[in-house]
Amino acid sequence: MKPGSQSGKEPSGQDVPAGGGVALLGRLMWMIIGPICSVFIIHRIIQSGEWLTPLDAVFGLVVLLMLLGRWIEQRSGAAMTAMGEPAGENHLRRYVQVLLPLAIGVWLAANVVGIHFLA
Repeated sequence: MKPGSQSGKEPSGQDVPAGGGVALLGRLMWMIIGPICSVFIIHRIIQSGEWLTPLDAVFGLVVLLMLLGRWIEQRSGAAMTAMGEPAGENHLRRYVQVLLPLAIGVWLAANVVGIHFLA
């Protein structure tokens, strides 16, 4: 123990949740980075007016990274909901069950709009 420390922990100005940087990176991916990138990629897919371009693969990759980010955060033991409450396995399952159909539907709609309505 360090002198002046009763708990044996180093005093700090903030509490860091278990999981550290990897959990934070996963959380940032599924909550912020992934959705923002998805919006820009969908916009570009609509503008391209073609089926199965590299942009479609990039969109799929971003969706997979969002799922991976959520899974990494869950496995870290410090998973939280978007509201900051502790998240369990059911939250991860629900995230997958909502994100996959939603992403596929948005991707299909973007391609249809880009090809049939804006071409």
